[in-house]
Amino acid sequence: MTPELIPAILVQDRETFLARFALVEGLATCVQIDCMDGHFVANRTWYGVGAIHELPLLDTTVGIELHLMVSDPRSVIHAWRRVPQLVRAIWHVEIPVDHMVIIHECRELGIECGLALSPETPVEKLAPYLDMIDEVLVLGVKPGWSGQALLPSTMEKISTIKRLNAGMIVGFDGGITRELLPVIIQAGADRINLASLLFQTPDPRETLRAILSTI
Repeated sequence: MTPELIPAILVQDRETFLARFALVEGLATCVQIDCMDGHFVANRTWYGVGAIHELPLLDTTVGIELHLMVSDPRSVIHAWRRVPQLVRAIWHVEIPVDHMVIIHECRELGIECGLALSPETPVEKLAPYLDMIDEVLVLGVKPGWSGQALLPSTMEKISTIKRLNAGMIVGFDGGITRELLPVIIQAGADRINLASLLFQTPDPRETLRAILSTI
């Protein structure tokens, strides 16, 4: 099965958010929004809980996936309820919250839910939740910053998760280059999130179009 490519937007201001969203409009079926609060990770993005009221109601058919690198993912999910394009929320298994409560609330909201796994976290940490969630997002880099080099050992987690739950959708995020993309696809990733690989090029739209044509 051809993996889904999901552009990932990590920015600090509204104008850049809208510009990047427009660049992938019509090419991507889903966009990942990286939400950071300066607590779980040191970085911040403007569309956390405090700035959600600044988010425009987008006239788009592109779905929105939240990657929640925040200490209180439940609050951010509820803040994003006003955005009709929200299809999925993914938060980190390392966050000390009641994951089952958030999973249940995502079901009530009618959105998919997933757990993200930082590089240093063993796959076994996910075991209690694998039958309850829709996706595992494997991070190839430490959470918080775009542009880091991929940690090769993280790719092994894709097959490990598939052995534990053959039907689980596994996403991969962080450190992806044009050279590493086919390696990650071969490893079995179902969804691949692209940030620097797209948005640090002169023409992100053409870059995405070219990558889509090769897979």
